[in-house]
Amino acid sequence: MAQLTHTPVVTALRSLETLSQTKEEQLRAIARQRAVWDYNTDIITAREEGREEGIQAMRTLVQTLIKARFGQPLPDWVLSRLRAATPEQLQQWGVSLTQAQRLEDIFEG
Repeated sequence: MAQLTHTPVVTALRSLETLSQTKEEQLRAIARQRAVWDYNTDIITAREEGREEGIQAMRTLVQTLIKARFGQPLPDWVLSRLRAATPEQLQQWGVSLTQAQRLEDIFEG
């Protein structure tokens, strides 16, 4: 028999299975569903936190490289741009830094 993949049919079959279970089986099924949901939530949260940590590490690296190249302290406008930057911008600025003659050259283009 072919595997059913149509979401409404699968949902209906699961509901029928749940209705035919004893109360104890239903409670175990609910506990399993909660555990899966909690696990998936934890995975999503970890990915989001990891992404934020990665972006912050990129910001710190670009800031450190700019300081090494152009000196300290960095102007407020540079720090502001770094705080608001997307990962793509940070990557581009890191590349631009290798050829920049002036601080402003990093952020142009």
